[in-house]
Amino acid sequence: MLRLLILALIVAALAILITIRMSRNSAPATGALAPDFTLPSQDGTPVTLKDLRGKWVVLYFYPKDQTPG
Repeated sequence: MLRLLILALIVAALAILITIRMSRNSAPATGALAPDFTLPSQDGTPVTLKDLRGKWVVLYFYPKDQTPG
């Protein structure tokens, strides 16, 4: 019984540590450079961020409809 309790505590601690670590890596810091990415433009041609280096770029992230925040 004691082994099961210790195992459960270890698993819970690992789950908490993994969650904390993942939440830290999910969003870049304010003012950090955006990672390179490629997305389709409105006409379907690919646009790569690295090709726009040195130019003004505005990134807008539209929140999903019907979600809080």
